[in-house]
Amino acid sequence: MPAQLGISLGNLIFQALGFAILMFVLWRFAYKPLLRILDERRDRAQEIVEKSDQIKKDLSETEARTRGELEKARTEAQAIIAEARATRDRIVGDARDAAAAAAAAENERARAELAREREQAVAQLRRETADLAIAAATRVIGRELSTNKDLQVQLINDVLSQANSNQAGDSRMS
Repeated sequence: MPAQLGISLGNLIFQALGFAILMFVLWRFAYKPLLRILDERRDRAQEIVEKSDQIKKDLSETEARTRGELEKARTEAQAIIAEARATRDRIVGDARDAAAAAAAAENERARAELAREREQAVAQLRRETADLAIAAATRVIGRELSTNKDLQVQLINDVLSQANSNQAGDSRMS
């Protein structure tokens, strides 16, 4: 039957043997190196993918760490700002209190000065009034009331004290 189809058994064996040799040579010298090259490429591609995944993981960790550090820095900055504001408020309050105390002390000093000056003016006025009263009495009477100047001053002071008492009583009634 193979002869009827135009197939020669010798040629078939020879061609099969040639094909087997070709396959062996291709397998040995072409296919194995090709498979090795393809495996190496696949391995390199896998390494690249793994490195890429590791880089992505490292990047996300770095981003998370950076965000954490930024948040920490922001929190610290806010704390510093709050502390600065509190310090400013404390300093302003201290300055305000010091200014108020200084103003109160100055006000009290001015009041004391005014009271002292008023007392001096009243004393001066009493002396001048006494001198005027003595001069007026001397002119009216034509002679001195007494030769003792201290006695004259004492009499006038008594009169002025009574006048002040009467005046104080009058001002309380009104």
